[in-house]
Formats: sequence, C-alpha cells, structure tokens
Amino acid sequence: MDPILSLLFSWQFILFSLFIAGITFVLRKIVEYLMSSFKWAAKESKLWSDLILPILPVLLGAVIADKFKHFPFPDGLSTFGSGRIVFGLVAGLLSTLVYRVINSLLGQKIVTALSTLSNNQTQQNQTVVQINQQTPTDGSSKSMSAGNVNQ
Repeated sequence: MDPILSLLFSWQFILFSLFIAGITFVLRKIVEYLMSSFKWAAKESKLWSDLILPILPVLLGAVIADKFKHFPFPDGLSTFGSGRIVFGLVAGLLSTLVYRVINSLLGQKIVTALSTLSNNQTQQNQTVVQINQQTPTDGSSKSMSAGNVNQ
C-alpha cells in the first residue's frame, strides 16, 4: 500500500479525526444554543455556516496536534512539530468524512447483528413450537420404546 494511504488509514489518524469531529460537534451545539438563547445571530448566519463551521475542524486539528505532543502520532511525526501540524490539518479537513464513514460502517454492523439476532430468535421460537407440538398436552405420557408401541 502507498505510504501516504497507510498513514491516512492508520488508527492514529482515524482516532484523531474522530476526536476533532467530536470536539467540533460539542462546540457547534454550545455555540448554536447560545446564539439561539441570547439572540446574538441567527443559526442560519452565512458567517457561521459558510465560514466558521467549515474552518473550525481544520484549525482545531492544527492546534490540537501542536499542543498534544504525547498523542501517539505515526512514526516520524512525534518529534517533528510542523509534521504534527500538517497531520492535524489533514485530520481536521477529513474529520467529517471519517465520522460519516465510521458511522455508516457501525450502522451496517448493528443492522447485520440485529438481523442475525432476530433470525436466531425466530429459529429458537420455531424449535420451541415444534417441541411443544410433539409433547402430549393431556397429561398422559405414552412411552414410544420398542417394547411398548401402541397402535
């Protein structure tokens, strides 16, 4: 695999991107709540939706990568300051995409697991129904051994 792609699909990059997406989500909710509560500006403001929100994850990624030097960055970036900043910029830029992909994959896995669980439960219910149909309900127990077959 190409070294750049292996860096992009590393667990460090995915975790860092999800971290940035989470922080961006929380900041967005807080700011939009304050904007609606105190009537500072409309949530539909072009400044907020077209400038600040798209730039926020990229800036957060660069700042976080610069400040959190103990994050397990990929090899070669942990001691190289500008490399960490570039890593943070790219992680911030792709954080929304990474979040959507991971969310979609988890959603598919959950649906698959639930359908498998549902199918197993249906099969167990059918087995119980078959067993209940084979046992006598009048309280008499007839032995079906070879020496005592009633016909």
